[in-house]
Amino acid sequence: MFTLTSNKLVRRTVQLSIAAVVLATASVSAQADEMSVSHTLNALEQNMTQASQEMISTAKHEFMLSLQTQIAQQVFEINSSFAEVTFAEPELNKTAIAAKTAENK
Repeated sequence: MFTLTSNKLVRRTVQLSIAAVVLATASVSAQADEMSVSHTLNALEQNMTQASQEMISTAKHEFMLSLQTQIAQQVFEINSSFAEVTFAEPELNKTAIAAKTAENK
């Protein structure tokens, strides 16, 4: 009877040991998975932050270029219209002078 009880005790101890090893392995594995997920999420967050900053910087640069282009176009249009007025006035003055001269004759 001692051997039968001893075998059962050994068998039960082995089973409990195996169960403990499986649980410990599963726990370590779960922690590793959790650390891996955490690491992946941190890397993803950093990549998204960097991409967002680059997009904002690019959009800001393009916006500034667009504003500079629009300002340059408006300055060109103002200068062109000012030049047209400047060139047109002498012609008007010559015409007016010629008309007065013709009246005086």
